[in-house]
Amino acid sequence: MSGSTISVSLQDLLNSGALATSTFQLKNEESTTFNIAASNSSQMQMLSAAKISLLLARAFAKHKVGAHSSIDASSLQLGDFSIHLGYSLPPSPDGVSATTENLNEPLISSDDSDASLQFISEFFDLDKPLPQFTGQQQQQSLQNTTTAFNGQMQINTTTGTRKPAPTLTFRDVLSAEGFDRVWTLISIDCNPSTNRYVSTTTPPEHTLGDLIHCIFSGSNLRLSSTIIQRPADNIDSISEGRAAKMNSNTRGTTFSTLVGVGILPTSICRLLSDFLQCEPSIGSEDRLHTCQISFQDAIEDLEHMCAYPQIYLYDPGMDFYSKNLLFGQRLYGRKAELTQLLGITTRLEGGLISSGAECVLVSGGAGSGKSHFVNNVSTFLSNIGWIVSTASCGRDMGHRSSETVLSLLDTLIVNIVAAYNSEGKSAIDALLGVLDSTTLLSLSAYLPSLRIVSGNTDISTPPNNRPEVSQLQLTFLLPRLLIAILSLNRKVVLFLDNFEHVDSSALALLSELLTSVGRLPSGRSNFLFIGCYRDGISEQHPLTVHLADFRRHQDISLTEMSLNRLSIDDVTDIIMTELRLPRRLVLELANIVHKKTSGHALFVVQLLNSLVRDSVLAYSPMKRRFDWDSAKVRSLKTADSVASLIVSNLNSLTPGELPSLRALSCFGIQVKLVVLALLKDGCPFGGVEPYLKSLIEGGVVEMKDSLVVFTHDLIQQGVYNNIPTEERRRLHLNIGVCLGMKVSLDQHYMMGQLEMIDFSSLSFEASRNVESQEINAIIGIAANQVNRVDPSSMERSQRIRFAGWNMVAASQFAKRFNFGASAHYCKKGIDLLYDSLWCNETFDLSRALHEGAASALLFLGDISDAQKYANVVIDNLPFADSLAAQYMVLRSWERMGKYEEQVDRGSAILRGLNFDIPLEPSPLLIMDAMAHISNIASKYSIEQIAKLRSGKVDTRKKNILLSLNSIITGALRSSSPFLPLITCAVVNYSLQNGVYEESALSFACLGYFKIALAGDYKEARYWADATKQILNKSVTSIAGSRARIFLYGFVECWYVSLRETGSHLLGINRSAVAMGDVESAVHSMLFSLRCSFYGSENLSLLLQSHCELMRTMKRYKELAKLALIDVVMIETLIGTKSNAFDIFEGTIPTENFILADAKAKQNIVSIELIHTRRFFTAFWFGDYQKANESYKAASSVPSSKMPKLWTIYRECYKAIITFHMYAEGEGEEWLQEGMKLLSKFQFWKTISKDVIESKFLLLQAEYHAVSCEISKARASFEASIKSARDHGFTNEQGLAFERYGTFLEALVETTEASVCYKSAHVCYLQWGALALAEHVWKKYKLSTCNEGVHPLLISAAVAKHARS
Repeated sequence: MSGSTISVSLQDLLNSGALATSTFQLKNEESTTFNIAASNSSQMQMLSAAKISLLLARAFAKHKVGAHSSIDASSLQLGDFSIHLGYSLPPSPDGVSATTENLNEPLISSDDSDASLQFISEFFDLDKPLPQFTGQQQQQSLQNTTTAFNGQMQINTTTGTRKPAPTLTFRDVLSAEGFDRVWTLISIDCNPSTNRYVSTTTPPEHTLGDLIHCIFSGSNLRLSSTIIQRPADNIDSISEGRAAKMNSNTRGTTFSTLVGVGILPTSICRLLSDFLQCEPSIGSEDRLHTCQISFQDAIEDLEHMCAYPQIYLYDPGMDFYSKNLLFGQRLYGRKAELTQLLGITTRLEGGLISSGAECVLVSGGAGSGKSHFVNNVSTFLSNIGWIVSTASCGRDMGHRSSETVLSLLDTLIVNIVAAYNSEGKSAIDALLGVLDSTTLLSLSAYLPSLRIVSGNTDISTPPNNRPEVSQLQLTFLLPRLLIAILSLNRKVVLFLDNFEHVDSSALALLSELLTSVGRLPSGRSNFLFIGCYRDGISEQHPLTVHLADFRRHQDISLTEMSLNRLSIDDVTDIIMTELRLPRRLVLELANIVHKKTSGHALFVVQLLNSLVRDSVLAYSPMKRRFDWDSAKVRSLKTADSVASLIVSNLNSLTPGELPSLRALSCFGIQVKLVVLALLKDGCPFGGVEPYLKSLIEGGVVEMKDSLVVFTHDLIQQGVYNNIPTEERRRLHLNIGVCLGMKVSLDQHYMMGQLEMIDFSSLSFEASRNVESQEINAIIGIAANQVNRVDPSSMERSQRIRFAGWNMVAASQFAKRFNFGASAHYCKKGIDLLYDSLWCNETFDLSRALHEGAASALLFLGDISDAQKYANVVIDNLPFADSLAAQYMVLRSWERMGKYEEQVDRGSAILRGLNFDIPLEPSPLLIMDAMAHISNIASKYSIEQIAKLRSGKVDTRKKNILLSLNSIITGALRSSSPFLPLITCAVVNYSLQNGVYEESALSFACLGYFKIALAGDYKEARYWADATKQILNKSVTSIAGSRARIFLYGFVECWYVSLRETGSHLLGINRSAVAMGDVESAVHSMLFSLRCSFYGSENLSLLLQSHCELMRTMKRYKELAKLALIDVVMIETLIGTKSNAFDIFEGTIPTENFILADAKAKQNIVSIELIHTRRFFTAFWFGDYQKANESYKAASSVPSSKMPKLWTIYRECYKAIITFHMYAEGEGEEWLQEGMKLLSKFQFWKTISKDVIESKFLLLQAEYHAVSCEISKARASFEASIKSARDHGFTNEQGLAFERYGTFLEALVETTEASVCYKSAHVCYLQWGALALAEHVWKKYKLSTCNEGVHPLLISAAVAKHARS
C-alpha cells in the first residue's frame, strides 16, 4: 500500500458522509496500540466526530481565535477549516508509490510509555491521568507543518515551497478501489473568508460549540443562534425542524434542551451547554472571565472522550443509574509502579532475563492499595496468557503459612492443567515428560492436584512419612517441581499477599524456590514472583532477615516498590472514572476529599462510599449525572482515620447485617461459603448467608470463587475490634461449637497418639453442603474459634474438651505434613490444659499433644523446643512407653551434629531395652560380640535372613528400630567405640524380632567391621550380600537410603571398581532426590564425587559439581562442611578459588573454622578428613615433611583405624614417602614401614584388582628402586603406568610417571627422566590439576626440555578409546 496525504474542507468531509462509513484515527494511534474499537457503527461515527472535534479545538487554541487574534469567531464556518488526512492506497499499475508524509505527531503525548499505560488502563477499564501539558505545550498545534491546496500546486505553509499537487480528490480517494476507508487525522487549519458578515458579540466558545454540534449532528444548525434566539444563517429543512424542537424546550436549561433532542451523547451535550453559557462581551478580557469553560478545558474533555470513549463519550446503560455507585473497584493512579512492573513482564516476554529470578516486593502502609494494585496486574497477565497463582496469608495464621506457600504451587498446577486442556493438549503428559513418577508420588502428599497427574488417587500417607523425610521434601522437591513446570515454556507469576504474616520456615521455602529458579536461565525467563507486605515490620521480624538475604543473593533479581499515598491527580481520576465526568467538574470535590484523607487510598474509597451512602453524592436526573454540594462536603465532619470511618459506617447496617458482619470478622479476612452454610441452623443469629447479598452490594465483602472475602483487612480488623468483649467471646464459642458438632469432634479426640487417628472413620452430620475435601478445613476452623477465647473464662471441662479438638486438628495437619500448623494446635491444646496436665482424665491427651509438638517442632528445625516437649513425655511416662519421645531426642542430637550426646543417650536407651551394651567397650568384648553374631548367622542362608519378617511391624517395634538406626548413624559419624557393640546388638535384635529396612544399616555395618576389625573380607561379603537382599525386599525409605550409602561407600567399594561404586551412589542419589531425602541425596552425591575425584574425573567439572551441591546444602551445614573439605583439595590442585565458601555468607568462612568446629563437637570424622586432605596436597606438591606431620595428625584420630576409600590413597602415598625417606638415608625403620604397607596392598590386590593394582605396582617399583633392583624397578614402574592407563586413572598415571622420572634421574638418565616428567605434566593437565602441572613444570625445569612424551602416554588415547 502506498501512503499519501490530502486536504479537504471540514464541510466537504461532513457532507460526504465519510464519518458514517470510514474509520478515523489520530496520528500514531496504531503504533501505540491505542486504537479504541467501537461496538457498532453509531459509536464508530460518534468516536470519529470526537476525534475531529479534538483537532478543531486544538486549531482554535493554536490560532487564539477570539481574543488577541485576527480571526473573528463569529465569521467561522465548517468550510473555513481544512482538515489534512493521511490515507493508503494499493500501488499504482506502474508500481510507483506516492511519498508518505511524516505522521510522527503523537496522539496525546510523545512518551511511548504513556500510550502503553493508556492501553493497559483501557484493558482494566481504568481512568489513567492523561499527561499534563504545560502552558506552552497547550498552545502548541498538533501539526506545525501542514499542506494546503492552492490552485494546481500543493504549498508547504512552513517552507513556502511548491510541488505538483496530487491528481486525486477527496471523493476520488473515498471511492477508489481497494481503499479500506481508514483515514489518519493529521491536523486542521483555519482559512476564514473575508467576505462574510462579522458579528462582534459572538464569543469564540459559542462558535466552537456550534461547529462541534455540526460535526456530531451532521447539520448546519448553529446552536448559539437557535437556543439563544439569534437570527440564523440559511439552514436546511432538517436543521429547521431541530431548531424548532429546541425552541420549544427553551424554558428548560440549555443542557436539558440539548439532551431532549436525543441526537447527541450526554457528554457532548454537557460540553456544548457549557460553551453556550459563555456571555458575550465587547472587552475580551472581561469576556474571558465570564466564561466557565476554556479551550483547554474542551481539549481535555475531548482527549478523554477519544482515549476512553466507553467512560467519557458513550452514554452509559441504565445499570449505571440504577445500581448503587461503589468506589474502589478499579485501579487508579500508580502510573510509575505500573510502568515498572509491566516493564519487567515485557522484558521477560522479550527474552531479556536478569541474572536471577525476578522477585518484586511491594510494600506500603495499611490500606495503600498494595493487593488491589497487584491483583489488577495479575488479572491482566492472566488474560494475555500468563499462568497466575495467588494466595494470601491471614493475620494470626502464620502457623499455616507453609500451607499457603504450598497452595501457590497447587493452584499453579491446576491452572497449568486448565490451560493445556483449553488448548486440546495434555498437561499430564507434559508434566510426566519432565518429572519422574516417584517425585510426583512423593509430592502428591503435599499437592493434591498432582494426584491427577501421577494417577494416584489414594490420599493415604506415602511410605516415606517420617517427619525428617517430609522436611527435606519441602525444601528439595518443590524447587524441582517448579523448575519442571517452568521448563514447559509457560510464563508463570506467583503472587503471595500479606507477606508479613509468613513464618520463617515458609520464608525459607520461598527462598529455596527463588534461588533454584534463579540458577537456571530457562527457569528465570518464565518466572515472576510478587509479594506484598505492610510497612513497619520490626528488625526482629523473620521477613526482615529474609529481605536482607533476598537483596544480596546473586540468584534473586529483587525489585522493591513502595506505594505512597494517592496524589490529588489520583483522587481526581478515581472520581472522574466512577462518575464518568470531566476533570473540570470533579476537581473541587477531589481537592476536598484529598485534603480530608491525606491521600490514604482506603480512606479515600471509604469516604467517597460514605458520601454515596448518605446521599451527599447522588444521581441528579435533571443534570443526567451524579451531583453534590461542595460546600456541604467541605463542612462534613469526618472521621480522623480510616478505622474510625469504618466503625462509624457500621451504624448504617440493619439489625441483621451487623451480627452477620461481626460473625464474618471472627473468621479473619476470608471464609469459605460452605463453612458459612453450616452456621445456618447452629448459631443464635441464624447464620450469615441471608445477609451476604446486601453486604456485598455495600462493598464491605466480595465473592472470590467460593470464598467470602473482606474487601480489605482493615475493614475486617475494624469490625472485629468494635465487637464488645463478651459478645466476641460468645461469637467465637458459638461458631466453634457449631462447626465442631458438625464434624463430631467430641467423638474422636481421645484416640491416643496423633498418628493413630483415622480420619476416614469420622462421622459427620448430614449436610449436602459439606464435601469430604472441606472437612479438614472445618476441623481447623473449629479449633481456631475456640482458641480465640480466653481459657480463664472457660470451665475446666470445656478446656479439656477443646484441647481434644486441638489434638485432632494437629493430627490432621501432621498427616498432611503441615507441621507448622500441627505444632501450633498442639501448643494451644497444652495451654488449655494448664491446670489439668497428666492427670488421669487427660493423661493420654497430654501425651499425644506433647509428642505431636515435639515431632512437629523437630520437623521445623526448632530443636531445643522439640527436646523440651519430648523430655516432658519421657519424664511422665514409663520407659517402655516413651520410645517415640526417646527417638525424637536422638534425632534432635543428630540434627545438631552432637553425635557423642546422641550415642550416650542411645546407649542408655539400649540398656533400658535390655540390650547387652557394656559401660566401657574393650577389644575383647567387641570380638566376642562379633563372633557370637557370626555363630547365630551361620544358621541362616542369605535368602533366609531376608525372609525374617514377622508381618506388619507394630508401633513399639518400629520405634525401637528407628531409635537403633539413629543410634548407629550417630555412632558412625562420631566413630564411637560403641559402634561395633551397638551394631551387633541391633543385628541380634533383628534376627530375633524380624528384619526390616531399619535393620539393613546394622547388617552393612557388621560387614564393614568384619573388614576393619577382623580382616575377614569373605564374611564381610556375606553380610554385604545379606544387606542387599534386605533392601531389595524393602520399600524406598530414608533408612534404606542410609543403608545403601554405607553399603556401597564403605563395604562394596572393596570389591568393585570406582566407576561401579560411583554408579551405585548416583542411583541412590536419584531415588533420594525423587522422594525428597536431601540428607541421603547429598551424602550419596558427595561419596560419588569422591569416587570421581579418585577416579581421575576432570577437576574443573568436579569443582563445578561441588559448588552446585553446596547450594543444595546451604541449610545443612554439617553435611556442607564435609563437602567443603573436598572443595579445598580440588581448589589447591587447580590453583583457583571458587565461591563455595561464599555460598554460606560467612557462617562457614574457612577450613580452619571447620576444623575448630569439629574439635569442639568431637566430630572426629571431619578432623580426620581435614588432616588427610592436607596430607594429600602436601604429598602432591612434594612437601614430604609437612605431609608426614599431617599424616600423624590424621592417624592420631580414632576413626583413622577404620578403613575408608581415602584410606587406600593415604596409605599408598605414605608408602611412597617411607621408601623415599629410606632412600634419603633416614633409617631402616622407614624401609620396614614401607614393606608393611606394600604387603597390605599385595593382599588388597587380591580383593579388588581394579582399585588396587596400579597402586601396588607403583609401591613395588619403589621397593625395587630402594633395593637397587634396577630392571625390576623399571618393569614395575612401566607396569604401574600401564595399569593406571588401562583403568583410566590419569592422576595415578601422572604420579607413576613422576616417580619413574625421579628414579631415572637418580640413575643419571636425565633425558629419559625429563621425558617422564613431561609426561607427568601432561597427565596432570588432562586431570585438570593446573597448579600441580605448573609445579612439575617449574620443579623439573621442563621449559628447557626439548624431548617428547613417553610412548606409554602416546598409547593412552588408544586405551581410552577402547574403554569408551
